[in-house]
Amino acid sequence: MKNASNPSVQQFKAFIHEHPLLIKEIKSGNMSLQEAYEQYVLLGEEDPAWGKYKANHDKNESKDTTTNQLYQKFWKHIEKLDVNQVENHINDLNGAIDNIVTLIDQFKQFRNNQMGQSQSDNFFYKPKD
Repeated sequence: MKNASNPSVQQFKAFIHEHPLLIKEIKSGNMSLQEAYEQYVLLGEEDPAWGKYKANHDKNESKDTTTNQLYQKFWKHIEKLDVNQVENHINDLNGAIDNIVTLIDQFKQFRNNQMGQSQSDNFFYKPKD
């Protein structure tokens, strides 16, 4: 219990929480808690050797830089777009959609006419029992 109040132990606890991969190393048995504490006391918090245990933080930073690069590329492509060409393509697409709607309407009318004629042709037809 004497060590629990020691400031270096408290600092080590805070340090170990900032390095989740170090906790995994200890839990997997690759390093004991005593060894980690001794290295912490000898090397200090700022030693580059601890960087490999902070991998989650580095991965998040690399994801952020990758995301930023993606956004930069996206905006470069947006800036290169010719608005007039985009408008022409949209108008062409709109015309094609209008043609498809007209074709569907004509098909429905044709089908309704066919159904109406077949029903009127058979108006007096009575099946025999």
